[in-house]
Amino acid sequence: MSYGKKTLEYESIGSGPPIVLIHSTASSLKQWKHLINLLKHQYTLLAVNLFGYGQSSKWKVEDGPQSLLDQVHLFKSLLDRFAEPISFIGHSFGGSVAMRAALEYNDQLRTLILLEPNPFFLFNQVEQPIAYSESRKFGDLLKLHKEKEDWEGFSKIFLRFWIGDHAWPAMKQKQQQAFLSVIPNIYHEAEAIFSEQMEIKDFLGIQEKILLISTKDTNLVSKEITKLLARELPKLTEVQLPKGGHMAPVNSPEVVNPIICDHLSKIVQT
Repeated sequence: MSYGKKTLEYESIGSGPPIVLIHSTASSLKQWKHLINLLKHQYTLLAVNLFGYGQSSKWKVEDGPQSLLDQVHLFKSLLDRFAEPISFIGHSFGGSVAMRAALEYNDQLRTLILLEPNPFFLFNQVEQPIAYSESRKFGDLLKLHKEKEDWEGFSKIFLRFWIGDHAWPAMKQKQQQAFLSVIPNIYHEAEAIFSEQMEIKDFLGIQEKILLISTKDTNLVSKEITKLLARELPKLTEVQLPKGGHMAPVNSPEVVNPIICDHLSKIVQT
């Protein structure tokens, strides 16, 4: 499927109310295979590959700074075929894309399910000084290593922030090479996050449609995102898992997916 001169790779599985599945950074639509198997008999699952993943077009420097809206526009023509309510499920960066999509399809939104989202743009320097500082420092370090073309250093910083010091050395050489290959995507996605202008107040009108799933043992910045969303959007539904870390949706689908399925079944019933 094409958006302008851009190509979207996606999979459409099942039939029923549409659900868009938006993967995390350095992942792909394949991360949803377990969830798709659980839901394909009740819903139309639209698993998309964001810019630079699989057969979807790469984002080029000459395209300018990437925005979350650019990612939404990549799959807009896919969604415009539906007149019924649409649900969005996103993990990490995919969660932030899903947030942008939910606002774009506000009048058509069934539910927004956020799995460890990374909307750093919601932090205020005065109200969340530590989280603001840590997230900006992370972004600055990524930029610095890009400028130096130190791709291994870039990878180590990214993985340390989200997973821990052990992440890079624990990878096999083939996995490290695969990660290095998606660094351009990661950089453009960071641009999109830090330039985003959405505000927490924009979600007040849809907060009752939001399910937020997080873990207690995630990184500091993700913990602060969860606190901020839960405090400012008190009518959202929050589920916090005792463990699993930032990658729980990928590494522990047997824990996360039943929560998603239960939430969706309750929406159908209401």
